[in-house]
Amino acid sequence: MQHAALLSSRACYKPFVSRPAPPSAFQLHNVLCFASSKPMKHHFSMCTNKTCKKQGCQQVIQFAKDLALEDIEIETCGCLGICGNGPNMVVDPPGTQLSHVSSPAKFVEVLDLMCNIQVPANFLKATELRLQGNAEARGGDLKAAEGVYSQALDLDIPQGKHLLHANRAGVRLTLGNAAGALEDAQAAVKLAPPGFTTAYIRQFEALCALKRRREASTALGMLAAEDKAFAKSKEYKLLLRQLQSI
Repeated sequence: MQHAALLSSRACYKPFVSRPAPPSAFQLHNVLCFASSKPMKHHFSMCTNKTCKKQGCQQVIQFAKDLALEDIEIETCGCLGICGNGPNMVVDPPGTQLSHVSSPAKFVEVLDLMCNIQVPANFLKATELRLQGNAEARGGDLKAAEGVYSQALDLDIPQGKHLLHANRAGVRLTLGNAAGALEDAQAAVKLAPPGFTTAYIRQFEALCALKRRREASTALGMLAAEDKAFAKSKEYKLLLRQLQSI
């Protein structure tokens, strides 16, 4: 296996601005190898061990999944070594290990320079805003989080809007705006991929807050049908109790 940092020190530590000119021999080799008239499938394996988690691997994995690109696949893996240089991943072909892939922006650089795949700027910006909104919510500034999620939704990205709507629904519900939360939750349910139970939970919680018991019961049934494993969980039983208390 060939080991390398994230293509160059520029890619490791500075935000992506443009393709370097002139490209290094390593970058030029990869661009020429992977750019072709027929798309090539690229497989990414990303370490999710303790150190790489602290360094941001989870947000990179989520971003890669949100892209929903046919030409790439991403999965988690165990430790790849050199933990202090994480998050670490392997891209195949050509079987190269990369380091410091710590943010969606860094992953965009990898896609551009190694796979000849360009990600729309508005999608990257929306992802960065979602992560900022999550940080604001964790810090307790819910109004700021709501505003940031709204900015991201205004970008009208093609994928990932279900995450923004679900997150804003949760914030609005906590702020006491149950009607707004329901509107977001219903949008999230409509846009969500299979298995995204958070959208259904937000819809149920908003209906409960509005005292619309019959609709809440229907929403809970939809949740059970969507994820049969979740229907056997402790969290589902808590939701049933919440419904019974209305």
